[in-house]
Amino acid sequence: MIEPKWLEQTFIVTNRADAPLQSMMDDISLDDESLDVKVATYRSFVHAHPTQTNYFQPVLDRLEVIPSRFDIQRRSIILESRSDYYVLRYAAVYLGKETSPLMPGLGAGTLGALVALHLGWGLEMLFVVDGDKQGVFERRRYIEEFGLSENSIITLTDMDQDLKVIEDILDANAKHAISSHLNIKSDPTKAQIKRFFQESIASGVQVNLGEGFNKIALKLLDSLEHHLANVGS
Repeated sequence: MIEPKWLEQTFIVTNRADAPLQSMMDDISLDDESLDVKVATYRSFVHAHPTQTNYFQPVLDRLEVIPSRFDIQRRSIILESRSDYYVLRYAAVYLGKETSPLMPGLGAGTLGALVALHLGWGLEMLFVVDGDKQGVFERRRYIEEFGLSENSIITLTDMDQDLKVIEDILDANAKHAISSHLNIKSDPTKAQIKRFFQESIASGVQVNLGEGFNKIALKLLDSLEHHLANVGS
């Protein structure tokens, strides 16, 4: 019932942990001082709770979602950040490419809980981190400290030697198309690139970013499925 692409337009409503558990119907004279209701935008709530396992976790917690035994073996691709998710999700939709479930993480160094679930529950997850110095370091750390298999975590560079971060997928033509769409005169910044893909997914508006983008995006999507198929082998 909840569309993931609209999460950034939602709010998380919380109450103080020691608030009474009884319902308002059971006690209509509830003392106002026992309530401490707070409202935060989804984005700010996620940033304030960095221990969440992934970007979708707050809404799953609020809905009290419990993994089903029937879908526990469903393969998933865990991406390092929201930017990776927005770009690759947009590419999949634009190119009409079926993909395994994509999940955004909160950074290369925050995937420990998901790695533990992957190992403890025997889930088939492929972890994808940046090919920069931090990403390479975190990949090695998860392998050495958690015992994660080499083929369960890859970098963007493993899929394309010219990529270190997801923004490298954009050539000059793609950047120009994004700048034109956002009505800016310079190359888009990292934040503007993320906003473009996020808003394009939410609105359903598709912009032709050129054959260069399409080619490398399709290569990445195919490579993700190939590496996911080899997880645990």
